[in-house]
Amino acid sequence: MDSENKKEIVKDFLIRCIEYADETIARKTESDDDPEGLAKWIAYREYTEYAVKEIDGGDLNHWF
Repeated sequence: MDSENKKEIVKDFLIRCIEYADETIARKTESDDDPEGLAKWIAYREYTEYAVKEIDGGDLNHWF
């Protein structure tokens, strides 16, 4: 498997993680029962989105 395929697989996984985080954030926002947990999910989502941008920008090519 070449590095471009590896990058796409990882990127796809990270995008799925972002989608899951979005769903979790929406549920936690609606329930308003765990503000600390909500903050952690928001940070996780932002970090994961940043990782996708780094993959797109080639910053993580050396990992692949």
